[in-house]
Amino acid sequence: MRGRSGLLFACAVALLLLGGGCREAGPPNLVLISIDSLRADRLGCYGAERDTSPAMDRLAADGLRFETALAPTSWTLPSHVTLLTGLSIPAHRVAGPKQRIDTARTLLAQHLTRLGYETAGFVSAPFLARAYGFDRGFSVYTNFANSRAAAHPPPLQWIRESHADETAPQVIGAALEWLEERSPSATPFFLFVHLWDVHYDYIPPEPYDAIFDPDYEGELDVRDYSFNRTINEDLPERDLQHLRALYDGEIRWLDSQLESLLDALRERSDSGRTLISLVSDHGDEFFEHRRKGHRNTLFEESVRVPWILTYPGGIRPGTAIGGVVSLEDVAPTLLGLLGAPPLPEATGRNLSAQIRLGRSPRVPVLLNLEKTAALRGPGWKVIARGRGAPPVYYDLARDPGEHNPRSARRFKPGALRALERRMAAELSRAKSLPWDGSEPAELDPELQEKLRQLGYVE
Repeated sequence: MRGRSGLLFACAVALLLLGGGCREAGPPNLVLISIDSLRADRLGCYGAERDTSPAMDRLAADGLRFETALAPTSWTLPSHVTLLTGLSIPAHRVAGPKQRIDTARTLLAQHLTRLGYETAGFVSAPFLARAYGFDRGFSVYTNFANSRAAAHPPPLQWIRESHADETAPQVIGAALEWLEERSPSATPFFLFVHLWDVHYDYIPPEPYDAIFDPDYEGELDVRDYSFNRTINEDLPERDLQHLRALYDGEIRWLDSQLESLLDALRERSDSGRTLISLVSDHGDEFFEHRRKGHRNTLFEESVRVPWILTYPGGIRPGTAIGGVVSLEDVAPTLLGLLGAPPLPEATGRNLSAQIRLGRSPRVPVLLNLEKTAALRGPGWKVIARGRGAPPVYYDLARDPGEHNPRSARRFKPGALRALERRMAAELSRAKSLPWDGSEPAELDPELQEKLRQLGYVE
């Protein structure tokens, strides 16, 4: 049942629609853009040397960026469930490709629909298929990934085929058409746009395939990237340089496509009441820790992502917020900035007050990948692996590349205890939430046993 604050918000929208309020102001619109596989450190606004992201850099200059935003894991499906529910992975339980979103969970689109918003989603990934439940709450939900990827879970061959897809023009074109059909009015809208093309295979169209490495004369073949055994940790340095240039070329090409959507939003007469949020679901590894791609580790190259916000009149241009934040915080924060009631079960934080005050949040964030859990705080990270491996601590101020693990108990015992308490709390919360019984993700029994031995769970 909708809470009292939800009823008040919906009534306010209804009054505007009936002429009982100020039509020129109207309730705020929301645009949420998710770019797959985009590392924060490859964008100009996050310190990249190459000119990979002029449109995204302008977006950051017009508003705010969080300096250290973390995905909750290093692959698409659970990361997007967190993004669109405000729930941690232990709470929403979607940890593997066979799990779908429980019908008892409330997605951002469902919540906003109940508040009177028009909703549309245009996406382009196999793991955002309707079969997983991502379409719930959207009046329009179109997936431009390989057309056969609606299966649940998508067969491996269909996923491989989608890696070579080029879908940004179709996704952005559909989003622009949807916007053009809606003249600015008092009816607010929520537009979700997911862009796939930074994801491997790294085959940007001309001239972006050579824009950052025009002198390369090698024979590197990046097709079927994740299964291509010629791309391994023994790759010659010159080929590795070219590989990174192709990734940056993908970003630059996608940025050029994204620019048309951002320009269209700026040109609308309701741009002053449109909140735009841009994030990524995870990064990619280039053998920094002997691995390529993603869904391997919880190191920074896999989980540190951009989070950029613009909201004319609500966010001071050029703002940078320190501390550590998570995609778990996105939905609660966006609703806070909109002045809307919160999601009923969200575990993420509403950071709207910190944004308005320019203050850095200090609470560490939780990361999960199968049997591995991590806690990331300002300047440090603790990683606890399964199978009896001792937890390790990284001093990110002195070791930003995470190459010198230390004993967590010796160097940061408080951080280890914080991780144990946080995991215990998340497991307890997950067990307390309603569940429809459909293919839940299994909670790691080894981790539960460790927490039981430590006295955090019964």
